[in-house]
Amino acid sequence: MLFFLNLEFLLFSATVAIRIIEANPKIYISIIVGIAGCCMLFVAEAVHVQKIVELLNTKNQTILRAAIEPISDKYTLARSVLLIFTFIWSAYEYRSTKKKLGLSS
Repeated sequence: MLFFLNLEFLLFSATVAIRIIEANPKIYISIIVGIAGCCMLFVAEAVHVQKIVELLNTKNQTILRAAIEPISDKYTLARSVLLIFTFIWSAYEYRSTKKKLGLSS
């Protein structure tokens, strides 16, 4: 019996969440911005690293690692900041839409 009550609650929660998300397209946009931004930063990092490898023109792994590691760290930090920003943005949009629809608990 408890299983069915939990299942009913989950289905109700999912229905409310879908209604909130459908009411505000900015929630979709924030998620898309996060995914697309991370993909773009990943491609930019790959191109940046490839250009540095070409410019250094060395087979010494120590030199390559020393040159590439700070750049890779900066791109990793940029992706992390972008994900945190988009998470906060989508949570803000979700909560504001929930209030507008009168679904605040």
